[in-house]
Amino acid sequence: MKITNVETFLLDVPLRQKAITDSQTRLESVEFIALRVDTDEGISGWGFNWNYTRGMRAAKAILDDNYAPNLIGEDPFNRKNVVKKLHFTNHFIGQVGVTRVALCAVELALWDIQLKCAGMPLWKYLGACKDKVKAYNTDGGWLASTQDELIRDMAALVDRGFDAVKMKLGRPDPREDYERVKAVRKSLPDQVKLMVDVNTVWDLKTSVVWGRKLEELDVYWLEEPMPPFDKRAYAELAHTLDLPIAVGETIYTKYDFRDYIEMGAVDIVQADVTKLSGIDEWLDVAAMARCYNLEVIPHTNVQQKLHIQLAAASPNVPMVEFCYESLLDIWEDPIKVVDGYYILPEEPGLGCKLTDKVLENHRVE
Repeated sequence: MKITNVETFLLDVPLRQKAITDSQTRLESVEFIALRVDTDEGISGWGFNWNYTRGMRAAKAILDDNYAPNLIGEDPFNRKNVVKKLHFTNHFIGQVGVTRVALCAVELALWDIQLKCAGMPLWKYLGACKDKVKAYNTDGGWLASTQDELIRDMAALVDRGFDAVKMKLGRPDPREDYERVKAVRKSLPDQVKLMVDVNTVWDLKTSVVWGRKLEELDVYWLEEPMPPFDKRAYAELAHTLDLPIAVGETIYTKYDFRDYIEMGAVDIVQADVTKLSGIDEWLDVAAMARCYNLEVIPHTNVQQKLHIQLAAASPNVPMVEFCYESLLDIWEDPIKVVDGYYILPEEPGLGCKLTDKVLENHRVE
C-alpha cells in the first residue's frame, strides 16, 4: 500500500452554546485542521488537530508545503518511521509547537488507515481493559457564569448522571474563586467529585495559599494553577499540598512528562494526544505514568472519541473529560454519554472524521 494524495482543510466551526470562558480565553468558535490521506488501495485515513484561537493556518502550511510532499509514495503501515522522517524535516523552524500540531494530524490519519484495514476501532485493536468509560463534565463550570448559574448548571449535570464535575478558576481576586468553589461544593452531594482548573494564571505563592484553602473544601484536584514550564515550582507545590495537582494540557513532549513525574511534580497526568505528536507518544506517557502508579485523565475538549478509546485500553485512565457538548455532531458517528459513561464506538477506524457538511460549510479559504 502506498500514499497517493494528501488534502488539507482549514475550518472555523462556531459553537452553538453560550461562549466558553476560562481565565485566558473567551471562545465562540474552534479552528480545525483536517487531513485526508489517500492510498492506492482505495482506503483513506482522516486526521485532525484543533485550537481555541486563530493560528491553524500555520499548521496547514506545514502540512501542504512540507509533510504532504514527503508522504507521497510512503507505506502508511510504516507509521512510526514516517512520523520520525517528517519530524526531522523541520530543523530550522522547530520540532515542537505548530510543527507537532501538524505532525499529530498526520499520525492520526496513518492510524486511521491501519485500523480500517484491520476492520477494528482503536480500543479493540489495542486490547480493551474496560467496556465503558466514565465521563466527568466541565460544561457547567465556566468562569463567566455567576455563582447562581454555577450551582444551577452543576445540579443539572448531576441530574443527568454525572458524578464528577469541574469548574474554572482564575478571577482577578482568588477570594472570589474560593467563595464560588465553597458555594458549589456545598450545593453538590458529598459523593460528587468537584475538580477546579486555573488555566495557568496563578504564581507559586498564590497556588500554595489558595491550594491550602481549597483542601478544606474536599476538592478532588487542582488543575494547571501555574504556567507549565516551571517544573520546580510545580514540584514544590505538589510536595507542599495534600491536594492532588493535575497538569498536562499544555505539556507537549513525553520527555517533559518524564521530568514532571520523576520530580514528583504531578499527581494527575493530563496527557492529550493532540498536544503530543499523536497516539504513539500518548501511549508512551500513559505507560510511564503507570510505572509510577499515577492516573492519566486526558485533557479533552473536542477529541473525546479519540481519548475514550485510549482510556478503554489503558488500566490507569479512570475517566475522560466531557465538554463542548454542542460540537458533538460535527463528527461522523458522534460519541454518546449515557448515565455518566461514554459509549465506545464500534465502526472500524479512528472515528475522527468531520462530517461532509462541516467540511463544506465551515472551510476557510
